[in-house]
Amino acid sequence: MLDPDQANVVAHEEGPAAVLAGAGSGKTRCTTERAARRLTESRVPGAGMVLLTFTNKAAGEMRERLAARLPNGVDLPWIGTFHSFGNQLLRRYGRLIGVPRNATLMDSEDARRMLDALLAGPFSDKVRRQKAMDLHEVISANGLDITHPADLQPIKERMDAAGFGPVAASRLMQRLRRYDREKREAGVLDFSDLILLPARLLRQETALAADLRGTLQDVTVDEAQDTDGAQFRLLGEMIPENRTVLLVGDDDQAIYEWRHARPDNMRDFIEQHRATVYRLERNYRSTPAIVNGGATLVRNNASRLEKNPYPVRTAPAGDHIRLELHGDAEQMAERLADRIRKALDQGVPPEQVAVLYRKNRLARPVESALLRLGVPYRIKAGMDLLSFADVRMMLAAGRLAANRRDVRALSRLADLVPGLGSRGVGRLMDGSENPLANAWRLTPQAAAAVERLARAIETLQTRGPAQLLDWCLQTPLFNDWLVARARRSVQARNGAGRVGLDTALRPALSRMGTVQRAMARRLDTLPADATPEARWGTALEIIAAGTEEADATDGRVTLCSIHAAKGLEWPAVHVFGFSEGLMPMAREGAVANLAEERRLAYVAITRAQSELVLHHADRIDMGNGRGEEAAVVSRFLDELGPRAAIRQLDHRLSQTARVGERAPTNREDWLQAMRRVVDR
Repeated sequence: MLDPDQANVVAHEEGPAAVLAGAGSGKTRCTTERAARRLTESRVPGAGMVLLTFTNKAAGEMRERLAARLPNGVDLPWIGTFHSFGNQLLRRYGRLIGVPRNATLMDSEDARRMLDALLAGPFSDKVRRQKAMDLHEVISANGLDITHPADLQPIKERMDAAGFGPVAASRLMQRLRRYDREKREAGVLDFSDLILLPARLLRQETALAADLRGTLQDVTVDEAQDTDGAQFRLLGEMIPENRTVLLVGDDDQAIYEWRHARPDNMRDFIEQHRATVYRLERNYRSTPAIVNGGATLVRNNASRLEKNPYPVRTAPAGDHIRLELHGDAEQMAERLADRIRKALDQGVPPEQVAVLYRKNRLARPVESALLRLGVPYRIKAGMDLLSFADVRMMLAAGRLAANRRDVRALSRLADLVPGLGSRGVGRLMDGSENPLANAWRLTPQAAAAVERLARAIETLQTRGPAQLLDWCLQTPLFNDWLVARARRSVQARNGAGRVGLDTALRPALSRMGTVQRAMARRLDTLPADATPEARWGTALEIIAAGTEEADATDGRVTLCSIHAAKGLEWPAVHVFGFSEGLMPMAREGAVANLAEERRLAYVAITRAQSELVLHHADRIDMGNGRGEEAAVVSRFLDELGPRAAIRQLDHRLSQTARVGERAPTNREDWLQAMRRVVDR
């Protein structure tokens, strides 16, 4: 049953609107119900509706919910991310702007190397070249197109602000245009192309844009606070003729400004389009102590869209936020692991517990402590999965099967071919449509290996993306490379204890299996008669998504960064490292974006349903290269509301702090507390 505020959103018919949906307010259900009503009662055809989500995992959940709500004969709308939507447009119409149907997506490392090589001529200094690449990222994230005359002045202004004078700016612009051209010639795309090129397509092909806007009748953007300037500009090119666009989000949960997200997009949309504003302020997820603490904290941000979250749940007995104080990080990890072990022994399922942290490196002491106590856990790694060589190599094989001209994929696969190397790859390319057919240009040994690779890639192309992992394990060139890496790992680790080859192989096989399962879920969304090009293109979108859609494992405690926890929830949440320097994050003693750091703390707090424990250690390694150093409790403690709502447990003194009495937060306070204990 919908509450009154949700019912108002579901009843929204046409015209621009914004839904300010607080944490735990049921926004996914609300969005799904509105889509179902529009498709059935308002007779909006499936082809006339688009639901844009932040992650493919969210898209899958929404697709399942909506499919269960729709009667037979009512088509599902298009549901997916901005990048997926852009990819679909390019596969259908990209040829109009020079993008081939089988264009493949480079991973971030390959794209960086390609651009770096092009910039090396005019910018020989590495620091200067890195600034140029950072500037290119900013330009792309803002949706500025180097081929669009109207964008040239804003691009020049950003170059000037970054310290690139007229001569350097001219050279940089020339190289960026060459980068754009060479990607088209090689049939490759980088992440930004999935947004910039569809916008270019709709801007240049006015008949196509008019047809799209006439077809669309309803567009919903979920997690709208996380859109960047480029995504917002693409949205502007596809607004339906009836102007029915629904932005759903919560600027209090905007935690991706470092990745160029622009929370002000929601405010700008409301002002520019005079959008109807709905507020979902009831929190169904968490206890009153958690809801009120988080709401009180985030209100300290001055520039935010006003909303006042409040709890629906009745406060259980002893409803507090807990703060636990420890001497050092090792003790903090041991106490945390012991607490979780006891909860599991009392019947709490492991999957109901999560440990969140600001930096991924903080997982290490927690892992060690959980292992010692036999607590099953999993690390939700996010995009980190794509940093592993085995995953990159697996995806490079898929890219080359889909597009023989993908020079970066071929360069990576060169590691599988004895005697090939970068010079040999250059001989293979030489402007050819199918470089693998040029093995005759190499030495006999390298030529024979390349011919084996060519036959294997042809087999993979025929088998399709659903068989990618099996192909990797069954193809000698790939499997031998995988085993050789595992053997080197065995040799490196056996000085400290025997490690078997199977054990060394297990992490790589697990990572590759996760990628294959994520691909399978994507492929399940395609019609049975989808072309091989469409199947490869859809499967390889995993390169843009990382592991945000990787399968969760039941029966394990979750360890993840706060960023990776976005959109998730658990009955019990432990925040590891609730300390200055970590929350908020500081570099060289300065906090770069306090408002976003406060929003990160808010996201961490509101992941908890019933139990929230904040952990601080007096000494901890901040990851700045200085090793373990003194720390004090996060300033955010004072922003969580009345101290009576926070239960403090001081493991340094082995006593529970009295409610309302602040526990010691530095060495001097600790000594004073010790004296108080002695005096008693």
